[in-house]
Amino acid sequence: MIHTRITCLILLLTLGACSHQPPVYRPVATDGFARVLEFWQRTHSDEKVDLYSQDQILAIADNLLLMQRNNGGWPANINPFRKLTGDQRLQFLKDQNARDASFANANIIPQIFYLSHVYLQTGDVRYRDSAKKAFRLVMSAQLYNGGWSQQAQSAIDEMATIDTRATVTALRFLRRVAGGEMPYGYVPFDMRREAADSVRKGDQLLLRLQQAHDSRASIWAGAYDLKTSQPTAASAEVVAALDPEVSVRITRYFMQIERPPAEVVRAVTGAADWFSRNTLQQAQLRSGAKRPGWLPAYSRVALPRKAVWAREYTIATSKPLVGAANGRTVKPYEVNALAADHDWYGSWARELLQTEYPRWRRRVIIPSGSPTL
Repeated sequence: MIHTRITCLILLLTLGACSHQPPVYRPVATDGFARVLEFWQRTHSDEKVDLYSQDQILAIADNLLLMQRNNGGWPANINPFRKLTGDQRLQFLKDQNARDASFANANIIPQIFYLSHVYLQTGDVRYRDSAKKAFRLVMSAQLYNGGWSQQAQSAIDEMATIDTRATVTALRFLRRVAGGEMPYGYVPFDMRREAADSVRKGDQLLLRLQQAHDSRASIWAGAYDLKTSQPTAASAEVVAALDPEVSVRITRYFMQIERPPAEVVRAVTGAADWFSRNTLQQAQLRSGAKRPGWLPAYSRVALPRKAVWAREYTIATSKPLVGAANGRTVKPYEVNALAADHDWYGSWARELLQTEYPRWRRRVIIPSGSPTL
């Protein structure tokens, strides 16, 4: 009897001790912050920073609440994972009315994702309300033709530029919200219906913005004029240019549609065809014979053996550009020198053509003979 009482007492004490243990939260994925943190690091490379660990989700979420502007957005290229000093916290409080919220570098969407996950784990409505406030900003910032600029504000002037990267990032997010996907199942039905309407409007815009060359569909430019929907120079660039990296994102976005309509199928196959015909290796081979006679023969070994694409191409001719900030097409004898700069080219469409596109084609019953790598 005494033994039983002692056992019960130990059990009660153990349970009491357990009840005072702080809850253990799961780390939240932070992949979406990659571009934001990359640009933040460039401007703070000499700064010594103490960072929160990934499992300190409450501290990180509280940083996001502090850094959020009153219109629901966040300024570009902030680091919510750092431990702030008192002065830094005070500065964020002072800047809450600033109109500097931005969609640049996939900003704002990762914050909504993070806060939504923290709300689902903690039940703290502060995080839910912050995420919903940012969600409303994304909705209100949609331009009248269906796109988004880099400015994260509802009152967009007539001189705004459609930013293709910001547009596809917002549409991918809104499609997940409309479908009630994790972690957005808490979003009310009326807001999900609004998100679905925005997605339909944005999808039609992207389909209209896809460029063509030689009567064949090509890919997308990095920016478009709001009034004319014609390609225009993106920020810090002097000429309009096709953007393979963002075009891969758009192609993948359309490939995720479960039952794609005919116009989406045409857009995806057209983009895949362009990627298969415009690798840098093919561009080098096509222009090899035009080398000035006084120059020595150049080697083709400088480029990787696997397919790569220049960061930018001309709108009208799909020729590689030295850079949209320069606005000059690449001369055949320049390829070797440019290939030494790994920022000039990338393998963005390689996995798309090798694996993802063939699998998608089989799913939507595209006839054989379509482009693959």
